[in-house]
Amino acid sequence: MIRLQPTVRNYVENRPRFSGFPFDKLFPDVLFPSDSNEHNRLKASQARDLLSRMLVIDPERRISVDDALLHPYINVWYDEQEVNAVSPRKSPQSPAIQQCRRQPAPGPYDHSVDEREHTVEQWKELIYQEVMEYESSRGRGASSSQPSPASNSIEPNGTDSMR
Repeated sequence: MIRLQPTVRNYVENRPRFSGFPFDKLFPDVLFPSDSNEHNRLKASQARDLLSRMLVIDPERRISVDDALLHPYINVWYDEQEVNAVSPRKSPQSPAIQQCRRQPAPGPYDHSVDEREHTVEQWKELIYQEVMEYESSRGRGASSSQPSPASNSIEPNGTDSMR
């Protein structure tokens, strides 16, 4: 609990203590697809087990993403290539042949942009630039002749600046 934000920890610690409800009462079988004969692991009990491990407030006791991917309920769909950022790409020699191209996993998110004050126009420009970078990195670069949001905004008096 020590890793929780102080306000969250304080809230949780000062709530009245109640005994919990059993997960089979909170999440009855009717909420899940019927047990699968094809995949022996796709059972409501396995889904409830995963939920009970995910819905833990204390991050130290909560199931990790890696462990959740290995959980019997999820592991039926586990695909190493999806987890390790592998995406299909058509071969330039033959459009019918699919081959995999490794793409690096995204880097850590830079929160510094969120920590600064920005006007609405600055936010529009930042988002526009981010979309343009994403599009160009995917080979779908949008035309650089497209105006940025700052150039076609609404003036404070309510008129369109493009007029």
